[in-house]
Amino acid sequence: MRKYLYLLILLIVVSVLGACNSDAENQEETEQGSDNEKVFTETDVEQAEEIIVFLNERLQELEKEVNQSIQDEEIMLKDESSFNTQVQDKADKIVFEKIKEEFAGGIAFQGATGENEKVYFNKKNSEPCSLGHCEYDGIETMQLEIDTSESEEYKSLHFSKSELIFSKTTYKYESKEEEQSSEIRFVKSKDNKLILVQHPALDIPSINLKEADKEYEGIQSRVPESEVEAEQEAYRKEVEEALAYYPELQ
Repeated sequence: MRKYLYLLILLIVVSVLGACNSDAENQEETEQGSDNEKVFTETDVEQAEEIIVFLNERLQELEKEVNQSIQDEEIMLKDESSFNTQVQDKADKIVFEKIKEEFAGGIAFQGATGENEKVYFNKKNSEPCSLGHCEYDGIETMQLEIDTSESEEYKSLHFSKSELIFSKTTYKYESKEEEQSSEIRFVKSKDNKLILVQHPALDIPSINLKEADKEYEGIQSRVPESEVEAEQEAYRKEVEEALAYYPELQ
């Protein structure tokens, strides 16, 4: 009788341990599944490519219209500051407003008053400037080459957000032969809208989660051990303040 009792107890213990192990494995699989779950779908990647192509077309249109306005003397060449303002006013209408119309929320940064998005451009003048006065013949916008066939989804280890990266990007101005490398980045809002947050031709506040993770982890090797936690928390707040300018992100 005692022998059967021992066997019964042993069977119960084995059953309990097996159930615990199964629950642990299921929890681990759930956590791994959550970590491996992709934020960006194939449709998102395709739309990102559309935004990139559309933006390139808008930049070319900006260059064309500004140069025509200079020839027609609609853009006055009083001084460099005034010239820049007039070009950026056209960029607002030709580039940024069109992107927002075509791709709702495509550029969704909400900065402080007067903190607007801008386009980078190169001024062309055949004669050298004299006493601060320049006679500009026109402008040129960036020429970009992007390999959209390869993209990377990066999930931040420390900030619980994801980004879509097109890393094979080069750009140059027509008047300059040297090409430079860059990246184009998108994030995704909770309501599934793509948001462009880094582009070499645009002066917009950038989000770079991969670099943010590197910076966060690098603090540990740069400061005394007693200061690591405080420094990392300060940096976390800095990144979160930048993210707060955007809709809630995935």
